Formats: sequence, C-alpha cells, structure tokens
Amino acid sequence: MAGNILEKIAATKRMEVEAMKRLIPAEALREHAGNVARTALSMRDSILSQETAVIAEHKRRSPSKGEIFPMSEAGEIASSYATNGAAAMSVLTDTPYFGGSMADLAVARMSAPALPLLRKEFIVDEYQLYQARIYGADAVLLIVAMTGDEDTRRLNDVAHEIGLQTLVEIHTPEEAAFVPDDADMAGINNRDLTSFSTDISNSARLIDRLPSGIVKIAESGIRTPDDVRRLKSVGFDGFLIGEAFMSSSDPGATLREFIEYNRER
Repeated sequence: MAGNILEKIAATKRMEVEAMKRLIPAEALREHAGNVARTALSMRDSILSQETAVIAEHKRRSPSKGEIFPMSEAGEIASSYATNGAAAMSVLTDTPYFGGSMADLAVARMSAPALPLLRKEFIVDEYQLYQARIYGADAVLLIVAMTGDEDTRRLNDVAHEIGLQTLVEIHTPEEAAFVPDDADMAGINNRDLTSFSTDISNSARLIDRLPSGIVKIAESGIRTPDDVRRLKSVGFDGFLIGEAFMSSSDPGATLREFIEYNRER
C-alpha cells in the first residue's frame, strides 16, 4: 500500500463510509442498487469505438494543484463534454480533497444521458459501489494502491454483480499482477500517489505489464494533444484527462481540440 496522502485519504473514506452506514445500512443500499432499472452504458465499448477516446474529467480542485475550477457546474460540463466528443466522463465525487459530490454524479447523469460516466472516487468499501449504481454511474475506479490484491478482486466482482464496469488503476510494476482477469479496463496512473508528482512516461514504461487484450487507459499528467499522440503510439486505447480541460476557459472546446489534433490524416 502506498503511504502519505493516500493513507490519509483512505482513512477519511473509511470514516465517511461508516458514518453513511449509520444513516442507511449497507443491506438497504444494496437492495436499492439491485432495483435500479436503468441499464448501465458500456464505457469499455465507447472507448473502443473511438479513434481518440478521451475520458474527460470534472475536477474542481486537487491536493496537488489546489483550486482549478471551483465554481464549475457538473451538468454544464457534462453537456459540453458530450457535445464535444468525449468517449466517457469521469466525475470526482470526493468532497474533502477534490470538491466533488454524489450530487455532481447525479446531475451529470441527467445532463448527459448517453455519455458513460465513471465514478472517480477512492473506493474502500462495496457500499460506495452501491452508491455509484444508484446515482447513475456506469463504471467505477478501483485503485490497487488503496485496496491491494484481495480487496481489488472482491470489489471488482461486486461491481460486476450490480451492473457496473471497472477501471482498475495501477502505478507501479508490482501492482500490475493485481489487475483481475475480468476487469473491463486497466489504467496506468502517471501520478505518484504518495507525492502527487507526475511523470507521463510511467504509462509507456508499464503498458506491457497489463493483461493482454484488456482496454488500456493512460491517466494523469496528460497536458497536450501531443501527449495523447505519444501515448496512442505505444498502445493506449483511452486517455483520462482532467486538469488540462478544467483549467481552460472552455473545457469542452479544449477537449475538441485534443480530439481534432489526433485525427488520422
């Protein structure tokens, strides 16, 4: 397990989940998630269907960058991303560190009903998976550095049982062995989760460690259209990008620029 900031966040998440369980017990939430009628969209298929598949992120702030777009409205951003060609949208639902909420996920779902949504969260308990299904997510992020081998596999199984796809994230060579064989997507995070520094070459170094045939996503530190082109050339199928869009005056238009630049000529 990584230390420092990640351990602090994990402790915060466990306290949050325990507090929520006292309000709504896990079994009640599981039953509610099982009764959701909406068929989840396939984030995996959406990524594979696009030449330059961008998972565009809504992010108000971060521990490393501070405030990015603090007054942004998740519904407006979702509509803009959908209009401008996103393959999917990542919605940060963490409040203390990133300024997001479950309400952002619900509003994004209403504003972009045909756009696959990823709940971007520090998931430590299956309770958070039930929430994701209820609030309109199609996929969830599982961070190996936070959950380890056994819990990553268990959470991956529970997510599939309730109709969610999984994006399993690694950021070291050792973690690659913990990606479940039936994970829908695997992500390589270019951010060191202990220091929050970024190195985009981390993706290129680790891509061959991922299971063959899995949909491969490069995450974090992707700042320019040339970064996307470079990562496409080594075999990535999709690109999770947040700060480059959210720090611009028009996140959707910036997304479109990234996609247009990388069109095959």
